[in-house]
Amino acid sequence: MADHIDSAVIRDKAQTKKEVIASNNSLVLPDILPRPKIKPMATKATANARHYILADPDSGTIFAKNDADAQVPIASTTKIMSAVIALENYDLNDVATISTEASTQIGADAFLIPGEKITVENLLNCMLIKSGNDSAYAVAEHMSGDTGGIDEFVKKMNEKARELDMNDTDYHDPAGLDVTGYSSARDLYIITKYALKFPKFREIVKKDHFAAKNVDGTIWHDLKQSNRLVAEYNYPGAIGVKTGYMPEAGHVLVGAAEREGHTLISIVINTYADTPSASADESRRLLDWGFNNIEWN
Repeated sequence: MADHIDSAVIRDKAQTKKEVIASNNSLVLPDILPRPKIKPMATKATANARHYILADPDSGTIFAKNDADAQVPIASTTKIMSAVIALENYDLNDVATISTEASTQIGADAFLIPGEKITVENLLNCMLIKSGNDSAYAVAEHMSGDTGGIDEFVKKMNEKARELDMNDTDYHDPAGLDVTGYSSARDLYIITKYALKFPKFREIVKKDHFAAKNVDGTIWHDLKQSNRLVAEYNYPGAIGVKTGYMPEAGHVLVGAAEREGHTLISIVINTYADTPSASADESRRLLDWGFNNIEWN
């Protein structure tokens, strides 16, 4: 009897360990899930970018990559982690007050107004759809109610990166404006896979348009999706996820799409072509290859 109990305990512990490993971005799969595979005679997946990845987040299978562990600036795709920290630490109905510092951040913005009171949910829409740098800073400041919250917020971003084994990442600000901060294609895949588990995140990043407003409805912010996969190309099954551009980072796009219950994530950093549509074109190239050449059965 004792031997039977001990064996059961051992099996239970082994299964628990297996499940924990699988949940931590490992390639270990539950036994019931078939591993996707590339069709016979398929061509090699490539993208015209310095760093890229194409992966199936459900199985953890990476189908294509190039220089995926290089530590490089990632521009506004930094906001994926900012959204995660907000979702894990705030109530969506929390009300933030916009500071002058937040409202005057350079680059893309949602035209937030100093003194404006707006919910965290509306700020997340401003940050993820329009890629507002003002919105990212406002979200970070809300950690303490003033500009001192930025340091605490960025600290939480880096703590989360360590927790997820994003070993090639060091965030220096909540928007990606500080080009001394860095990540990698592989780490962007890890945080994107994690972020897509949040229903609110998925809901926001797939919108092509949204009108955010302050708490009393007197100020409106018209938001047009910056991700061409969603807003312009109407890519079949597009989920999002996030655009980025800085001269030092080049054109960056984290893309994702779902078809017939299967999701693919594409990470493209620093395209060779310096055009506004380059990152969307290369993301589409990877995703097209995936849905045409991967078998899940």
